[in-house]
Amino acid sequence: MNNRIPIIESYINQKLTSYKKFMLIEKMPTFQLVIDETKITASHNYNVQTDKHSLIVGPNIINKNMEYILFHEFTHMYDVITFSAKNPDVYFANRGYTEYHASQIELLKLLGARDVNDNVTFSLTQPIETIFGNTTLLEYILKLRDTVREEICEINFPGSIASLSSALGMIFNHLGRISICRLYASDYDLFKKELEELDFAISFLGENFLKIISIAKGFLNNKEIADFAILFYPIAYELIKKYDF
Repeated sequence: MNNRIPIIESYINQKLTSYKKFMLIEKMPTFQLVIDETKITASHNYNVQTDKHSLIVGPNIINKNMEYILFHEFTHMYDVITFSAKNPDVYFANRGYTEYHASQIELLKLLGARDVNDNVTFSLTQPIETIFGNTTLLEYILKLRDTVREEICEINFPGSIASLSSALGMIFNHLGRISICRLYASDYDLFKKELEELDFAISFLGENFLKIISIAKGFLNNKEIADFAILFYPIAYELIKKYDF
């Protein structure tokens, strides 16, 4: 493992450079790279008290088609330094938005966009290569949506605050992905009803989630991001209280 660490570090640095070019930005936070042999993909962690970022990756990060996942995690870093660094309340309130935004960037990268402003055109039936193997874009999006729906419907859900947080994130990930499809998919109207079927999430999250859906129509401006956060905060707070975490 030790002899792979420099290779992984070099790879991550290359992808960070690619990300900044993709996003048309210059600034990103410094972060600690943690290589976890038990991890399959990657995740970002931010300690709001110390203002420190870490990126946790599995040892096979360079062997699979995971660049789009790194772009997702880098977006979490970018959103922190842009909107909520050192502010625990704002950081908490922005958790829904950053999952939405990260999945927008993830999907654009997966679709081969040149940068964040590229008006990429695609079909929801086109094949893509993901960590799940070869699939269609529609199947990929619905698989992830259905996974969180099944999880929420389990009798013992949530077993921990981590599983609650993960499920919340996946719901807002779905909103981000379908926002990109709404913008650029040539056949979105054919699959609109299926993609926008979120009754399970509306039932779980309540009226504020319906209001968020009305905002989540594409790339958001600063006011829309603030409105998103205002609506998300009570959703998350009430769930934590409900499950006594």
